[in-house]
Amino acid sequence: MKTFLFYDVETSGLNHAFDQILTFACIRTDLELNEIERQSITICLRKDIVPSPNAFLVHGLTYDELKRGINEYNAALKIHKILNTSGTISLGYNSLGFDDEFLRFMFYRNLLDPYSHQYANGCARMDILPMTVLFRVFHPKSLNWPQIDGKPTLKLDSISRENNFITSGRAHEALNDVEAVIELSKKMFQQKDIWKYCLDFFNKTRDEVRINSIDKKLDIQNTQFRICLMMSASFGSTVNYMAPVIHLGSSLVYKNQSLWLRLDQDDILGMDSGMDIKDTFVIRKRAADALIVLPALERFWDKLPEQSRNKARENIEKISNKRFFEFILYHSNYKYPFIPNMDPDAALYQDGFFSFQEKKEINLVHQSLKELTKTALHSDTIENIKKLNCLRIKTLANRILARNFDDIKGYTEDTEFSLYISRLKSSLEEDQIIGYKNDKKLNCRQALEELKEKQKTLLNPDQDQKKMLDWLKKYTESLYNSRP
Repeated sequence: MKTFLFYDVETSGLNHAFDQILTFACIRTDLELNEIERQSITICLRKDIVPSPNAFLVHGLTYDELKRGINEYNAALKIHKILNTSGTISLGYNSLGFDDEFLRFMFYRNLLDPYSHQYANGCARMDILPMTVLFRVFHPKSLNWPQIDGKPTLKLDSISRENNFITSGRAHEALNDVEAVIELSKKMFQQKDIWKYCLDFFNKTRDEVRINSIDKKLDIQNTQFRICLMMSASFGSTVNYMAPVIHLGSSLVYKNQSLWLRLDQDDILGMDSGMDIKDTFVIRKRAADALIVLPALERFWDKLPEQSRNKARENIEKISNKRFFEFILYHSNYKYPFIPNMDPDAALYQDGFFSFQEKKEINLVHQSLKELTKTALHSDTIENIKKLNCLRIKTLANRILARNFDDIKGYTEDTEFSLYISRLKSSLEEDQIIGYKNDKKLNCRQALEELKEKQKTLLNPDQDQKKMLDWLKKYTESLYNSRP
């Protein structure tokens, strides 16, 4: 049976690879949005996580709440099973841009399949935020649309307040946000034809068929291209969340990516500024992702601001030159740079899918971890992990032990993980922990500086905020001063 699984997560920060899910809440419904069951999981804060002050001030989770949670490994097993229940369509509000990325990296570092919930056993993913954008632009009477300081906003808590959605908790509390997303979905579901039309944007086959059925009406040097409209919350309200685009074709390196050039901006090919073609930008879309593509029909095109329409026409005239085809050639052959010093937690995309041999060793790890209890550690568990041959599986398995089972009799913390913890306390550049975007994991020194700045800039903090800042300072200082 097909079901929707509405879910939301609260996290220790914004870094998909390095921060941690702290709470996971979900409500399963049938396809008519009638509730079947609900569940909430709290996860204790890992000892290698430096809390982001901004994140904790938003969701308000306290250490007392988190210490009652389960460890991340056991939570990952539970959540993976929930999302991979046969026929599950998992969805949330900006879930494809945020929550699902967190889940994917949590599954990966806990040696679970990061992708199976997207396709296996009749499972799939959706996102309510892009659908909300479409309703906001084309069916504005379906909801009351909030503003902040006179500007439109798509923030879930604002939409919830403006429409008097009935929820059971505070904003940015995972289960409360799930309830708000369901209430929002019910509003849109009242227009069933449009709701069903939107669902196909999250079906890979149908999304690709829709795009490929759009006529190629633009001729540039005897080559035909599609002019389309792309919709995304990220484009912002000033352009009505829409952008005119040219479909450039597909990446030759990454077969699941189509390439798009946005037409409503200045110097789109970098010609006017003499920009190196390596510094130019192209939109990369995957089938059934959060970017909605529509044909450039007049009734859609008219929703664009006049400035966007004029800029698009101007740019279409300008790009009929050699530089345009050099631009396409460069981006279609572009390959993400290899990052040699990337941390194992962040290596999902660079190291790729687990191999057959790695999957065999992963099964051995999970079987061994099943034998663990709170009071004893079977000697075979550590020995089995020591005998692993695949380096990334061995590294991730040792991190699972160190993060989740270090209080069990017979365990000695892995040397690699001890060095990893010590790097969180260092201010040296060479000790920074590097992610897949060549970004850096938040360390203790940086978090303390953020806290100091936050205490300066936060005007009239309430008692809860003061308590939160005090706890974060003490907790981060304790991490910084703890023994290696």
